[in-house]
Amino acid sequence: MRSIKWKLIAMYLGLVLIVMIVSGTYILLSLRNIEINKSRQQLEIYAEKIVEQVIDAGDADSFQEDLQATVTNAMGIQGNVLNAEGETIASTTSPKAPFTQYTDQAVIAGMNGTATFSSGKKSTDSFGLLKEWMSYALPVTDENGNVEYIVYTRLDASDMQSSLNETTKIIIVAVSIALFLAAIMGYVFALTLTGPILVLTRGAKNMAEGKLNQSLKVRSNDEIGQLTSSFNYMAAELRKTMSEISKEKNRMEIILHNMSDGVISFAKDGELMLANTAAEEMLKVDKMDMDFSHFIRAFDISTGVYLDMGDELSKAVTFPVDKQFIHATFSPHYNPKKEMEGVVVVLQDVTEQKKLDDMRKEFVANVSHELRTPLTTVKSYTETLMEGALDDRETAMEFLSIIDSESDRMAFLVRDLLQLSRFDNKQVRLNITEIEMNEFLMTTVRQSKIHAEAKHQELTFEPCDHPVIIYGDRDRVGQVVNNIVTNAIKYSLEQAKIRIFITEDEKYYKISVKDTGMGITREDLPRIFERFYRVDKARSRAMGGTGLGLAIAKEIMESHKGRLTAESEYGKGTTMTMWFPKERPELEYEHEFKAGGPTE
Repeated sequence: MRSIKWKLIAMYLGLVLIVMIVSGTYILLSLRNIEINKSRQQLEIYAEKIVEQVIDAGDADSFQEDLQATVTNAMGIQGNVLNAEGETIASTTSPKAPFTQYTDQAVIAGMNGTATFSSGKKSTDSFGLLKEWMSYALPVTDENGNVEYIVYTRLDASDMQSSLNETTKIIIVAVSIALFLAAIMGYVFALTLTGPILVLTRGAKNMAEGKLNQSLKVRSNDEIGQLTSSFNYMAAELRKTMSEISKEKNRMEIILHNMSDGVISFAKDGELMLANTAAEEMLKVDKMDMDFSHFIRAFDISTGVYLDMGDELSKAVTFPVDKQFIHATFSPHYNPKKEMEGVVVVLQDVTEQKKLDDMRKEFVANVSHELRTPLTTVKSYTETLMEGALDDRETAMEFLSIIDSESDRMAFLVRDLLQLSRFDNKQVRLNITEIEMNEFLMTTVRQSKIHAEAKHQELTFEPCDHPVIIYGDRDRVGQVVNNIVTNAIKYSLEQAKIRIFITEDEKYYKISVKDTGMGITREDLPRIFERFYRVDKARSRAMGGTGLGLAIAKEIMESHKGRLTAESEYGKGTTMTMWFPKERPELEYEHEFKAGGPTE
């Protein structure tokens, strides 16, 4: 901006200087022409006077005397009379011969019969001083037109030149003063013009640096003032727009970083643009800093996924990350010119979904298997009876006993499935009462002791030293306790010890059943509450289990706002713990059952 200001000043001063030079030159030339014309008039008048008073009034012998008597050089003009050959025969510069001889252009022209002026010729005067002269030669002709005499007058131009020099000095001083004043006025003008522009430039620079909270003062109503007002309006609108963009950016960042889905964006050249927290967590990386090619290679994603997807709307790929499964959707995005600018990758953790899908498939397979085995047995024995075995009473009764047992097995399976279905559909109603667990567990132990003694197992109960009151459906709670105690007896070897005891904390009573049986492996332990899941499938089926008991027990505990947990070490035994809330739970599905009513 400073360069613009000085350029304006220089242009202004240059313009003033040109005007002053042109004006001064014109004045000097005009003055010079005026002086020259004035001198010419004086020389002409003087020459004509010599002709009238000297040449026309006398003869050649008296020219010198008449010339000296008639005119003088008081005005600084010298008069001379020359003959036709250009020789001086009379002169005001010398009283007697010899006279100065003149050979300038005016004399030569006069000899040829032409009156002529001449200027700028330098020669010495009668005192030997070098001077610049203006001269005029006027030829005097006879009756035949022949040049008889030449009147030659000349004027000392030094005074005129001195006058012109003084005038030149005055003009130069005037020009200098004018330039000085013009410089001051130009500076003021430049400040007036460039000052607001400098402020606007500084404001624009500050705006480019992000300083949007500024308002420039409007100092005039001219174009610069209007420009300043427009700048202030632009700054206000830009500030408003940037505020909205910032809010939108913050909102999008919050949404992106709090999404459960992972989002990764790549530019057209494969450079990573952004990745939210969920994406980094899903991919098990501390910080996402991969480009597109590295991302594809690192997770062994199908080579069918590429950066320039062309007209494809999206492409989906599922790939493993450790023990998780990630579903990735690759979608290109375009600019207004329909040119692809990059790819957005949306990641979803489908591990649970895949697990549920696998469990569903396994559940269907298990149900099919559990039903197929007894159905096959029933059909086989029925066909045998129909083919003639019915006549053999002993064989027929044995077959019918097996058919009855398999039918009971299918009935138990269907009953358990229906019970789980009712829990899933929130159709189970609970008859909540107070249950004193010391007495309740004592009764359960007495009922189960005969089965433990049959395997030479030691089943004991350690009652709590104070009453333990829980709130629950007696039949449902009994179903859970019987299932866990029966499993402990069933899956423990002979001579095993099974101990039932009660502990508590601030919120729960914890009823634990600890055995010294075969135990459960670490891999199987998290899945023992899944439906139809058996740790030892062959042995469980041989013992008549359906694989649904613990799943039902878990549903019952959760319906009582409690939980069922398991701790085990393979080969050393298992501890199953039932957690019952001390406070009466608020249950959504609660119903008073009739005595002896169903326990769906």
